[in-house]
Amino acid sequence: MNKNHFLAVAILCLTLTGCWSTHLKSMGTYPMPVAHQPRIAPDSKEVENVVSADGFTLFNQGWSNTEKIYGGGGFLSAIHRMNGWLSPMFASVTVGGYGGNLNFACDYDEDCSEEYLAWLKTSEDRYDISFWAIQERFMAGFEFNTPINLFLGFGGGILMYQSSGEYDDARKDLDRKFRKIYNKGGAIDAFLLGSIWLGYHIGKNAKYGSISVDLDISNAYLSNYVLSTPINIGYFHPSGFHGGIGANSYGIDIFFGKSFKF
Repeated sequence: MNKNHFLAVAILCLTLTGCWSTHLKSMGTYPMPVAHQPRIAPDSKEVENVVSADGFTLFNQGWSNTEKIYGGGGFLSAIHRMNGWLSPMFASVTVGGYGGNLNFACDYDEDCSEEYLAWLKTSEDRYDISFWAIQERFMAGFEFNTPINLFLGFGGGILMYQSSGEYDDARKDLDRKFRKIYNKGGAIDAFLLGSIWLGYHIGKNAKYGSISVDLDISNAYLSNYVLSTPINIGYFHPSGFHGGIGANSYGIDIFFGKSFKF
């Protein structure tokens, strides 16, 4: 079978029968709880540069046919805001790392292959699998403040990662051993990333802080044609301290950090 015939058969198989019934994703695609930070002084139209350091938990129910994810990590973020009539514009970069352990499982909404299900029932190798990943997020966008203290915005960019550990090795072994295993994301990969958010400044010029709720959208979060879209809810105090939660269809993570304005 030549390359074109193989491609046609693969596309037909995926469209009509779903050849890959067990989806496993790199933990590098796991959504870090990065909540969008608004302007510290929303009435200002001056240049604003902010650097933040955050830590977060990993106590989650799963991530694409895995369960009992325990671990943690941290990330550094930098955001640059323009001045004058360009003050709604911003550019940001976030670099983080995280790691921990997980178990292999079968999601309730997925028709896992018979071979994989049999392996789950009999193998002790499914438990306490270590993983680690480094993730980078590059984004640019716009944020607008309103007279009633509401703010809203949107942005787009790229999500990149590098991952390794026992989990990546086990994914490769399962791919070689069983049929109908689809591994999404290798040790290094990149995806498009979009974000929209809505928030509220508490008090005049955010005297008592700001609350932000943002929704991230990326093909990195797509698994078996189901999009697990993370929602981040954060509170940002004028002192620079902030915290909140990152939620997706599998569970909730907690983050806490400090921002510094330059």
